[in-house]
Amino acid sequence: MSFKLEIITPQQVAYSEDVDLVIMPGVEGDFGILKNHMPFLTYLRLGQVYVYKSKKIVEKFLVNTGIVEVTSNNCILLTEDVIKSDDFKISDKDDYTDKLKSNVIDKSYYS
Repeated sequence: MSFKLEIITPQQVAYSEDVDLVIMPGVEGDFGILKNHMPFLTYLRLGQVYVYKSKKIVEKFLVNTGIVEVTSNNCILLTEDVIKSDDFKISDKDDYTDKLKSNVIDKSYYS
């Protein structure tokens, strides 16, 4: 029971695979998408995207806002800024956005 997830930036397709579940940071709260989800379009806030296969998290991405479209077992996340959560490093300790991203990574809510 899977669907296609694509995470796309202006530079590249950062992720494109079949997944069982994805949890995303919506502007009104986190939401999950499973196979056969109803079509919708929404905005994302700064947060982590959790990708599940076989009931386990296989990838975590840090997104700095974006747009998600769900249609007929396809989920497309368009964002300007995405990185695997494990690869994130603070580049400037005085940068407010880097501090927010670090706080988001330190508080993983799902397993």
